[in-house]
Amino acid sequence: MGARRRLRAAWADRPTPVFPRKTWALILALDRLPWPWGENIMACCFVAKAFVRIERLRQALAWASAQQRRGRRRWALAISLCFHHGRFVARSMVTGIQDLVTLRQLVRLRGQEHLAAAAGRGRIFLGFHLGPTSPDIALRLAGHRVTWIGAWPSWAQKRNALPPEIQELYASSGEHDALETRPSNRGQARVRALYRARQLLTRGRDIFITADGAGQAAFELSLPGGPAKVCAGWLLLRQTTGASVLPVLSHMEGHTQVVTIHPALPSPVADPGDDLKVCREALGRLLTDHVRRFPEQCYFLAFAERRRAPRHRETDPRLIHGSPISPA
Repeated sequence: MGARRRLRAAWADRPTPVFPRKTWALILALDRLPWPWGENIMACCFVAKAFVRIERLRQALAWASAQQRRGRRRWALAISLCFHHGRFVARSMVTGIQDLVTLRQLVRLRGQEHLAAAAGRGRIFLGFHLGPTSPDIALRLAGHRVTWIGAWPSWAQKRNALPPEIQELYASSGEHDALETRPSNRGQARVRALYRARQLLTRGRDIFITADGAGQAAFELSLPGGPAKVCAGWLLLRQTTGASVLPVLSHMEGHTQVVTIHPALPSPVADPGDDLKVCREALGRLLTDHVRRFPEQCYFLAFAERRRAPRHRETDPRLIHGSPISPA
């Protein structure tokens, strides 16, 4: 009876904007298996789903072609992209990982030497959807207090679905300002989130914010495979508080999530236009290098809504049938 109640509670905690019902049911089922079985099964399921619902496979193949892959190498990259996407979905909910000891073995933080140069005031850790999710977990495991600034109403649900030890880690290592974003008040929620972030920075607190999610675009970066929108919120915080901005990128090495803190962006300049140009050039170099090194892990770019792959002889719809699927 207790197990049944726990299952009902876990189902009620589904982060509704993030995970469809079928994906959440699969996560709950796989979480009962020893790690890394669930993670590997989820990754294989995403590969299989791409061959059933062909639009995702077309997108993956188009991404591989944009990375100058041909023939078998093109197919290998497309399949690896789907595989990593499934792995990232499982890892986002620490599927099969029940304690901090195991989690610490699977996360590595590099680049902490860059923190000293930005000490003395609040810092902006700037994340990107170019690899495994939740890179802030590495900062928390390393003992850094950081407030994640976001606008997903699902955070409380996701947190409640995590194992107790990992819930405690989040509770003890900083806040998580995930504000409600119904369609009717998304703009207001983002303004409140930025106001809260500014308060934290002026008090010397560190925040983590993503640069390429929802929100007003500041500029686009031309990356291998297509453009990436960079939002304006973090740029406004940088210009109004003078906070150091440290880009944070994440990738997988085997089963280990490696989170790298890069050197801070150049100090803000007085003219907003010039400052934007400085940031665009610095981030363009950094992200271009990352995409070239880890194209199989850049699912957010590969599966962007704007990307519509042309039909290709190798993916003739007469041979493989299906329909579009959601990114998760």
